[in-house]
Amino acid sequence: MSVKQENRYRRWVIETGRAVTDRQREIEAATMERKPRPAAVPPKPSASRRQVKSWMRHNAQDFDNATQLAEAANAALDLPPDAMDDETHWVWEEALSALEWTESA
Repeated sequence: MSVKQENRYRRWVIETGRAVTDRQREIEAATMERKPRPAAVPPKPSASRRQVKSWMRHNAQDFDNATQLAEAANAALDLPPDAMDDETHWVWEEALSALEWTESA
């Protein structure tokens, strides 16, 4: 038997072995019992304006400016995703009003 024939035989043995295991995997996959998938967890809703306002009024005395207060509220509560990037968002209004409310109290 030549080296060329030995290599061809060796390649044939390897391919045959792989084909058998591939067929076994296909049969196992086809007959596998599929369990129901768990329900997807919905995203946690953002904090409401009332919750943010209440939190800010209770904690405003600990902060020097509206930016610090809004960033702390973002860390403590789950604010809407665009709140910190949009300077016209109501979160900034609430931060300013909470600071003014604290100064007047």
